[in-house]
Amino acid sequence: MKRILLSVFAAALTAAYVVPADAADVTLSGQYRLRGEYRNDADFNGNVNDHTDSWGQRVRLTADAKATDDTSIKITLQDTRTWGASTNTNGGPALTDTGNTLDLHESYVNINNLFGAPVSLRAGRQQLCYGDGRLVCNSNWSNNDRSFDALKFVYTSAPVNVDLFTSKVRESTTTSTDQDFTGIYATVKAIPNNTLDLYVLWLRDGLQSGNTAFGWGTTIGNTAITGGIDSAQNLYTYGARLKGGVAGLDYTLELPLQSGSIDTRTTSYNLKGWAAAAKLGYTLPTPTKVRLGLEYDYASGDNDANNDVKTFMGIFPSTHDKIGLMDIQAWRNVKALGLTASADVTEKLKLAAELWNLHLAQKHDAWYADANWDTTPTGLRAASATETNSSIGNEIDVTATYKYNSAVTAEVGYGHLFSGKFIKDRINATTGSDKQDQDWAYMMLTANF
Repeated sequence: MKRILLSVFAAALTAAYVVPADAADVTLSGQYRLRGEYRNDADFNGNVNDHTDSWGQRVRLTADAKATDDTSIKITLQDTRTWGASTNTNGGPALTDTGNTLDLHESYVNINNLFGAPVSLRAGRQQLCYGDGRLVCNSNWSNNDRSFDALKFVYTSAPVNVDLFTSKVRESTTTSTDQDFTGIYATVKAIPNNTLDLYVLWLRDGLQSGNTAFGWGTTIGNTAITGGIDSAQNLYTYGARLKGGVAGLDYTLELPLQSGSIDTRTTSYNLKGWAAAAKLGYTLPTPTKVRLGLEYDYASGDNDANNDVKTFMGIFPSTHDKIGLMDIQAWRNVKALGLTASADVTEKLKLAAELWNLHLAQKHDAWYADANWDTTPTGLRAASATETNSSIGNEIDVTATYKYNSAVTAEVGYGHLFSGKFIKDRINATTGSDKQDQDWAYMMLTANF
């Protein structure tokens, strides 16, 4: 399959150069990205030597073809791999690329001015990203990233833009177990110095196998799903986001609410989550563009085992740079206060630092990791009816980004979590370890052309 994909793509690129010049305007671009990561005490147990380190790379080759004045086609071939990921553990001539991924990351047609109206249509595999990416976005930090098989209509005007999309997350040709994700996202631009986003998102899952809800598991928050799901599951997310700035100040406020249902043969479960994110920053009027920021994030948790499930779900988030950089905290059952600072030291060098104080919103609900879709956490993250502490800890992150030239950027970062009483009590109760902090570091090189 990989050879077929490469052959088809190579043939398409060759054709782009041999067709008449007026047939299509083709632009080629690409990316090479390499990142090494190190993490120590991922399980917060100092009695176990469990540090991990790896190098992962991503290679992209993109062809943008402008077929007519209003029609374009984009194809992105993406290869991701971890250095040393091979079926032959001893190396040598039998090295293979088994376990790595070669696929089409993007492949769509875009038609502008549909039937002469200010509407565009994009059909195919594409990235969807809205607002700050807290609810729906590609996940660029991941080498594999995320894309959607979707149809999207975009209405564009001076006062407002409106996106209407529907995507297929899971397809079944033999049963009605499809998972579909649909939404409408409007951006109002008529308010001076501000934009106001309004949205409704709908995740529908037709899976009726056992007690698994939305593919997340058999437990959501403190509530166990029992009785056998016998109808489509629905999760609705609707909310607003205000973003603006004036005289060096910038601010963002977002408030999403959730409702929905999971019905089994014996019980009806109601979904009732909500969240909030507030950011305030000030950029000093200096050549170094020093910005100081304050942020507060909240996402509801489930405080009991009744049929009202109050844990907020992040759906398809890009959360790596939202609540710390160590990927230990999702926008779910959390109260997080952050202080941030950044500075453009030179035209090429940028420094940034963050300090986060993290607590569970509901101490009887679970602690959820970044991008943890599975709401059946185990071990340290499991919910406990006897939990008495909500302090996850304090995370500090520092990064440096250096733009070597117009194509190449280098980045390094370090993070440390000073574990709170929630983690310490859990570890001490099971292992007796007196060391619960965690370290994380990375180095990344990105080259674009």
